[in-house]
Amino acid sequence: MAVYTSIEDLEKRLDPQVLAGLADDVNPLPDIDDALTRDIIQQAIGDGGSLIDSYLTGRVDLADPQVESSLERINATLALYFLYRRRYVDDSQNPLSASREAVVSFLAEVAGGTARLGADPGQPQHSGWSSTQDVERILAGGKLSGF
Repeated sequence: MAVYTSIEDLEKRLDPQVLAGLADDVNPLPDIDDALTRDIIQQAIGDGGSLIDSYLTGRVDLADPQVESSLERINATLALYFLYRRRYVDDSQNPLSASREAVVSFLAEVAGGTARLGADPGQPQHSGWSSTQDVERILAGGKLSGF
């Protein structure tokens, strides 16, 4: 299993006290530096990474820098979902339930080849790929005679 995000990345996305509160079951005041709390957060990151791997391993170049940055955001979303799930066992109460569903749907599209990871948001998603919306090209018969 690859690690696509870190505890420090999660701290940038969510207040460290809130993050600690999702993972700390022991201390009266949640402590982000507590070893058990950090282990629980790391386990949530690993659970998200495993889910990503189950969809993308062997289908996507996971070492591509643009893909890595996309996977960091996706893994962070999944890790936070798993942390919230510790507090909200019922998914209908989990505030990140819809985000998890959207991420899983997107990962399925990437795995199926209908979406791409790491595409520049300013560029068309299938840049360089043929699509049914492209103007159809017709080549004269003589153009291919040399092949």
